[in-house]
Amino acid sequence: MAEGTTQDVRNDAALAIACSQYDLGPIQNIVEAVVGSRRSRKWVIRAKRGDFVLKERSEQLATVEQVAFAHEVQLRLEESGFPVAAIIGTRDSNRSLYQGNERIYELTRLVRGSSFDRGAEQAREAGRTLAWFHSLLTGMEVPALMTSTSFHRRTDLATIVDHIPRAIRIVTNDDSTRKAAGDLSQTLFTAYEQLVRKTDVMGFAQWPKFVVHGDWHPGNLLFAEDANVAGVFDFDTVRLEPRIADVANGALQFAMKITSDDPFSHPDGLNESIMLAFLSGYDAFDPAFMLSIAEMHALCSLMAEALIAEAFPVIAQTGRFGRWGGLEFLQIVDRKVLWLTTSAEELLARLNEG
Repeated sequence: MAEGTTQDVRNDAALAIACSQYDLGPIQNIVEAVVGSRRSRKWVIRAKRGDFVLKERSEQLATVEQVAFAHEVQLRLEESGFPVAAIIGTRDSNRSLYQGNERIYELTRLVRGSSFDRGAEQAREAGRTLAWFHSLLTGMEVPALMTSTSFHRRTDLATIVDHIPRAIRIVTNDDSTRKAAGDLSQTLFTAYEQLVRKTDVMGFAQWPKFVVHGDWHPGNLLFAEDANVAGVFDFDTVRLEPRIADVANGALQFAMKITSDDPFSHPDGLNESIMLAFLSGYDAFDPAFMLSIAEMHALCSLMAEALIAEAFPVIAQTGRFGRWGGLEFLQIVDRKVLWLTTSAEELLARLNEG
């Protein structure tokens, strides 16, 4: 996580003020970490009192109430021995956050570990740890002000989809690409609406709600040498929702197979062995906490929803998705949504056999 650009804290007044709020001792080095969303800057700080991570968020993207609740979640997890970075309180008032210059800052201990190795053992542990997360937070009250957006029934997606052609046109300067992206995004949005209705008919809204992580993917977990999870990060999207939404997004993210810049060169589907390992890990946590048959039947629909709802906002804003062009990634999404929706019954049967 320490990869990035070394920074002199004296040349960044806001950063210097934020660091001064904590009892770090003399600072030896600060490196801006090039991980996660660029909307939330992070620095790795090496100081006399240890190694830390300072995270900065704009108040336009997160309210104090949202950050405070996320910290409440982290503290509850930490007290139970869950692998989460310890929050460091401010020097004077021991607050879990510092507000300054329309920014919210939080400081945690640096957790060391390795990235997901794409193997079944770590995928199983990721699933087990998610079940542990849900179990520990069962019954926790969620403030009414929490407004984190779910990928299911996302109300702003109709507006977002209209911005995709223009964003891609700006990047490509190609009207034919713009038109193709506009047509495909509309097709995918229609599919999304159908998937939402299908999930709702299954009873999604009536299922028990849990505090969910909201962004359970390989980039938000680090692993120890024994394949156990060393740390879970990024609690920006914790919210109250049926747990299968978290499970579906996690299974999707861990089982994704995108191996090339060419959207037509890799498999349509997901890595079924990794998906099975993730889900079996979840169910292995506690026999009394296993996923129900009804929840499992909604799995593929929710994964397809998540694919579309996660891709659209990024492409609408940047015209791209990571290293892929916007149209190319929409084509990837289209193929995987088709695979999920047409293979759902067979996939569910194989998962049940496993």
